[in-house]
Amino acid sequence: MPDWTMVGPRIEGALRSFVDAIADSRADDAGAFQSLFDASPLPLIVTAADSGEILDVNVVTESLSGFPRAHLRGRSVQDFGPYRDAGDGPTPPTGADGATVSGREVRFRNARGRELRLLAHSSPITLAGRECLLTAFTNITTLTRMEDGLLAAQRMEVVGRLSGGIAHEFNNLLTVMQGHLDALSDDTATQPSLRARVDALGRAVGQATRITSGLLTFAGRNPTAADTVDMNAAIDGLRTIVTGTLGDTIEVSWALEASPATVRIPHGHVAQVVFNLTLNAREAMPDGGRLSIGTSYEPRTAPRGGTPEGPWVRVHVRDTGRGMSDDVRRYAFEPFFTTKGPGQGTGLGLSICRGIAEQAGGKITVHSVAGGGTTVYLYLPFAETAPSAPALAPPPRVDGRQPRVVLLVEDEADVRHIVSEILRRAGHSVHAADGLASAEQLLGQLGHPIDVLITDLVLPGGNGLEVARRVRSRQPGVPVLYMSGYSENVFAGGHRVEHLLQKPFTSRTLLDTLDALFTT
Repeated sequence: MPDWTMVGPRIEGALRSFVDAIADSRADDAGAFQSLFDASPLPLIVTAADSGEILDVNVVTESLSGFPRAHLRGRSVQDFGPYRDAGDGPTPPTGADGATVSGREVRFRNARGRELRLLAHSSPITLAGRECLLTAFTNITTLTRMEDGLLAAQRMEVVGRLSGGIAHEFNNLLTVMQGHLDALSDDTATQPSLRARVDALGRAVGQATRITSGLLTFAGRNPTAADTVDMNAAIDGLRTIVTGTLGDTIEVSWALEASPATVRIPHGHVAQVVFNLTLNAREAMPDGGRLSIGTSYEPRTAPRGGTPEGPWVRVHVRDTGRGMSDDVRRYAFEPFFTTKGPGQGTGLGLSICRGIAEQAGGKITVHSVAGGGTTVYLYLPFAETAPSAPALAPPPRVDGRQPRVVLLVEDEADVRHIVSEILRRAGHSVHAADGLASAEQLLGQLGHPIDVLITDLVLPGGNGLEVARRVRSRQPGVPVLYMSGYSENVFAGGHRVEHLLQKPFTSRTLLDTLDALFTT
């Protein structure tokens, strides 16, 4: 709980003086006390010191609580749940001189069921020979929400960094797995029983790769270049996969009606959002149901807070499933929040969708009623430029590759070994180093120049950019291919990485990307 006595000493002093003045007026003039009590701009309440029974409230308290005075009188303060636990009790603690301790935070649920957080200052008074407490309240609900929002933002930052770090480490591991799987695939081409196992492992690595990509998107470390996309065409291209994933018990309808429908977003992000939302819908309809996927064009709306909204291309995914309770809906976009059992979900689906929406300058909302289905709306800013086609990978060049002399710099031993093996199997000569110092040592020992540098971006003792600078100081203009478990293409100091290979990658992707350095 915040120490409001320290945060707001002036407010606290004013409250103390005001309440004490009203309390003192009771001893001299009952009429003056009642007048001050009723006219107070602050919510005031008189309670029995021993039981917490509410004896009287003023008009402002009626307004704040939403309850009429007659409803409040005679009830106990305990009826409104103001205390965090039973140890707090209905009577605030007192100091050594008998004066009531002030600056206490309490919680109150008003007539509309909304919880308010209040700062209370109490003073003892005597009414008709009965020991009572006169308490004034200040509504700090908004202030505490701001504090909670700041703490939530700080937690999100920590979780984002943690997620990005985990994804980076997993991408190194997946690079090793993928490289060995590619080698096994070649070695078992004529052994169907072993090939089936390799294919199963390949699917598992692919799924793990998608999860780590989602973690990077959530952490804001996956800023893939945006394309101009026709959302109607992009979603229409997912029909077969979506219906196959949902199964026969769910009826899918499509209403791709946005006109115009162009937005700026990476092509891959469209599929990621649609799949995450449809999989959530499937979980909400275990016995089957109906799912609607549609688009619409939302024109510019009136400014709110000085910022016009829209125009948007809106995507909706609507199911007839079990819906969400208010509590579930409140936390639906929080990372790692899930209603599934242990091991049945990552809790990242909707938070990744929110990250994708925000990276594209849009927003995402959810409307749901427990037992009444759920609709998720994705709003993306309308883009007037013509849609661009998805970028095509360079054509494979399996045969006739020209052997190259490669300097490979990678600090992870398993990654270094498998990348070296892939390159050597393709006919390249590889000199491998684990960092900047060993790379410089290797260059000094070589009696011939290298054709290309392949280096990881994150290295101990000097990053990949520094490795490239040192190598090019010896061999100006040597091509450089960077590798990274993060799919970042912009780094500190304003350096832009031109050729970046995102981990994990297949053997074919590595070799084709290397060839492309010499053909562009």
